[in-house]
Amino acid sequence: MNMPQPLTWDEQLELLKKRGMTVKTDDVKKLEHISYYRLKEFARPLARTRKENGQTIICYNGISFSQVLTRYYQDKNLRINLLHAIEKIEVSLKTKVSYILGKYYGAFGYLNFSNWVNRNRFNRFETEKKQYYFKKNLLDIISKSKNPELRQRDNLSKDGFPSVWLGIDLLMFGNLVSIIKLMNSRILRELAALYDFKVEELLSWIKCLNFIRNLCAHNSNILDIKLQTVPVTRESWNEFLYFIHKRDSKRPTNRLAIVLLIVIEFVRKINDSYRWNNIRDNLRAIRSSNEKNVQLLGFKDSSISLDPYEIINCLKKQD
Repeated sequence: MNMPQPLTWDEQLELLKKRGMTVKTDDVKKLEHISYYRLKEFARPLARTRKENGQTIICYNGISFSQVLTRYYQDKNLRINLLHAIEKIEVSLKTKVSYILGKYYGAFGYLNFSNWVNRNRFNRFETEKKQYYFKKNLLDIISKSKNPELRQRDNLSKDGFPSVWLGIDLLMFGNLVSIIKLMNSRILRELAALYDFKVEELLSWIKCLNFIRNLCAHNSNILDIKLQTVPVTRESWNEFLYFIHKRDSKRPTNRLAIVLLIVIEFVRKINDSYRWNNIRDNLRAIRSSNEKNVQLLGFKDSSISLDPYEIINCLKKQD
């Protein structure tokens, strides 16, 4: 087995050139700050690969370093703007969840999971186990929080736990999704109805958004994402999505387009005047650099698909 060897920045650039990529001498400055493997990741969808003696051979013929760099920055800009929209969804969900739990069970009733958990899915032992770890995690969050409300005794239970309105707001998105997945059918229906969603849509979509949020927060590539589990889709999305045809069946794309449609559906219920300009400009820039990118994102080959405003107008007509 050949062990990887350390390469200088110039040697890394030379390796890309050797594999067919068009490079300039000063491109080495970018490699000093952007990982070789990060750029290689963004170059892969443009490259041709083949197997030779059990090894994958990558060919970058016809690809320039500047093209790859452009894809890297397109991904970065889209991630930032997508994270902003998902944060709006996260804040809204926290507000709705704490409102419902507070309405039915008071300020601290949420801490007793047996009040609101789905008993058909979780037995007493599972419920108590999840409650224990939730409280343990919440206390850890409280110990690190600088929120001045936590110093107000009226906001805390006798055991030092925050009220539902404060406690839910302190959670990470992943913790919030876990709480929602535990809820009984009545609460889930009420929560979903606040967004005019079906329960299965709500559960599928928040799980997807949590995954995407984590990718965005950790600077992972989302331009080329392929979801292992395709979220629940709506028929009204069909005119925007690229479909994969196999024999006598077809299935919707598992790429970024479906994530963007979920974000649009959520945000338009939260703020109908949300400014989509940045995401629209991101999508247009991606298309202008290569028309093939439209389908790589999972959209149909149309200008409407790359404009959130146009998508929203079409969805409103079908509401």
